[in-house]
Amino acid sequence: MKVTTKLAQLRANSGNISYEEISESTGIDRQELRELENGEANAIAFTTLAQLCAFFHCSPNDLLIVDWEGEEIAPPTAEEIEKASQIIKQAFARAEAMPRRSAEEIWDSFEGTIERISSRKFTLDFPGF
Repeated sequence: MKVTTKLAQLRANSGNISYEEISESTGIDRQELRELENGEANAIAFTTLAQLCAFFHCSPNDLLIVDWEGEEIAPPTAEEIEKASQIIKQAFARAEAMPRRSAEEIWDSFEGTIERISSRKFTLDFPGF
């Protein structure tokens, strides 16, 4: 498995924004940005991931690329499917029990979560990366 970023694409879509501009806004070192963009990084801190997502107004899925080529992934077992089904049912039950909120309220809550994560220092290590 290889994990890389779409940082170059996000920068291009944002008007070819420079590493310096991103660094000034997020506090992420320019060298780290360069390594992330060029596929030279071995890991990414959760705070860095959250800061980049907040900066580009994107999700981790919009930023990271996971290449599973060459890795065999076994299909889920019946037990795993049943467990996933139960988790999904519980999530839907909780969601239905919650008061209705506007898209703006949900987005504000999401941004607040990103800010809280950004203030912490976690590292996501990619074995074999």
